[in-house]
Amino acid sequence: MTEAQPVEFTEDRIPIAGIEETIGELVELYGGSMSETLERSRVFTLPLRRGVSAAGAIECTVSWALQDEGEGSVTLRCDRDVDAPKAQRIALLLIGVIGSLLFMLWPFTAHGTQFGALAWIGGAVAIAVYFMTLRKTSGGIAWDFLQRLARRQRDAH
Repeated sequence: MTEAQPVEFTEDRIPIAGIEETIGELVELYGGSMSETLERSRVFTLPLRRGVSAAGAIECTVSWALQDEGEGSVTLRCDRDVDAPKAQRIALLLIGVIGSLLFMLWPFTAHGTQFGALAWIGGAVAIAVYFMTLRKTSGGIAWDFLQRLARRQRDAH
């Protein structure tokens, strides 16, 4: 069994004023809970899946350091990698490839009308999988949390 590797993300030039309240709001929004409140850092847990309490949780620490006037660097450190399971992504891509092949080969079959609905559904799945692969998935919930924190802080100031 492999050991869980911690993950760390950093975002620079974030307004620091009011960051404690924003972190608390986001942890509540994600369905997590605050563990510790330290000076210039917060320790909290986030559920791996929204709405599913049995899926587990990930422990995160967000810390910030003042750099320029009112702005600073925010670091989010998680106790393990939170990327989506690779087997599920590979399965979705295979389904997309099969769907696209069905869609492309359907007009050339001897009885082209028999598999028409299957070909159209396969084409729709292929397009959906394509759009899903365009979205950045490395980081998962931790990356999303840090980006929302940065966006809220920048919008507020």
